[in-house]
Amino acid sequence: MKQFYVASALLAASSSVLAAEDNSNNPLAAFNPAFSVIFDGMYYSDNVKGEGAALLEDADSAFHSHGGHEEHEHGDLKRGFNLNETELTMSGSVDSYFDAWLSAAISSEGDFELEEAWIRSQSLPAGLQVKAGRFLSAIGYHNEKHPHSWNFADQNLAYLSLFGDHGVSGDGIQLTWLAPTDSYLQLGLEITQGDNLERVGSIIDAEHVAEDITAELGPTVTEEDLNLSEQDGPQLGVFTLRFAPDLGTQRALQLGLSAARHQDSQSFHEEGGGELFVTEGDTDVYGAQAVYKHFASGQYGKGGWSIAGEYFYADSDQEAVFHSDPAELGLPVTSEQGAAYVEANYGFAPRWQVGLRTAASGIGGEFSEGDETEEVRLSRQHSAALTWYATEFSKLRLQFNRNDVHGHDGSEEYNQVFLQYNLSLGAHGAHTF
Repeated sequence: MKQFYVASALLAASSSVLAAEDNSNNPLAAFNPAFSVIFDGMYYSDNVKGEGAALLEDADSAFHSHGGHEEHEHGDLKRGFNLNETELTMSGSVDSYFDAWLSAAISSEGDFELEEAWIRSQSLPAGLQVKAGRFLSAIGYHNEKHPHSWNFADQNLAYLSLFGDHGVSGDGIQLTWLAPTDSYLQLGLEITQGDNLERVGSIIDAEHVAEDITAELGPTVTEEDLNLSEQDGPQLGVFTLRFAPDLGTQRALQLGLSAARHQDSQSFHEEGGGELFVTEGDTDVYGAQAVYKHFASGQYGKGGWSIAGEYFYADSDQEAVFHSDPAELGLPVTSEQGAAYVEANYGFAPRWQVGLRTAASGIGGEFSEGDETEEVRLSRQHSAALTWYATEFSKLRLQFNRNDVHGHDGSEEYNQVFLQYNLSLGAHGAHTF
């Protein structure tokens, strides 16, 4: 109920904002923030009894923490009609020194989640800029994009396997430096708490894990018995580099590299024969990206096309800090795997776009416990999407996925179909490159 009141307060605030924007005689109107409500929903179907989304989430991975890690609550995609998250955004210039952004989501069950809330400097010298608060990480290219700006209805498999449905975000600070060169060159450094990652570098819910172990083993196991480090400060550091040569007004190319380290990442493992153990250690992620865009020569996007691709490699070195067999304390546990996607989009007619995407997870994946090594099986996803941009504020999309997923219960080849609508009510800022 409290969450409902918070959302209602935001909607009430938006009414006054929009009213003020309509008052052209008010000199302060220009200082009011831009506010929008983004509606997103879809009709969904698959040929695996509605389990298509769950199968993708459970695809074989070197980084599956088998229960116990914290995840965002996004609701389940079911066959038939789905109301996805309704997004509320508010942004604007605070003054000549700062601008600000707020983004929140209301799930179909009415749960309210603050996704981004940050301030950003506007007047620092020497090409420096600081962002502070809660924000989407600049790791990779796709990660900073909100779902309403995606070219496809769902998260690509590469991101889903490593970063979860909503990607990498957190509370912290970001520093970027724009080099004084003819070509675009930006370096970035982020330091965040790192306590809300869903896959790579996740932090387990110690209380929940202790309860699960107690229920399985019998004797009471407490949080203290797990011997986990205190998460009392920033745990995640991210470095980014982006370079874009000057190709003129009709074309653009952006290349990027990224590296991240998460200290004291944690996992809970449930193996056969009642073997239970908790591990902790450091996790590293390395990424490369390339994006090429050829801007439209015709009206409303006709003739424009783009191609984007990213590859990530993640590895983790941990050791058992709790084990159901005390002789196995200190057992080394390592995980590694790659993931990649490529997508291409073409505006074949005014307001019409066709997109193709292929993604893979588990590339070169291995999971090792001591001297025992298990290979991660490769999962693939191929997608095609047809999007009609009725206006800059609304779009309809028909998408087809063909998935070949390897999970704990074997392999599964199946199809998914999405019919999505996405509408933005109110002012909304321009999307990033």
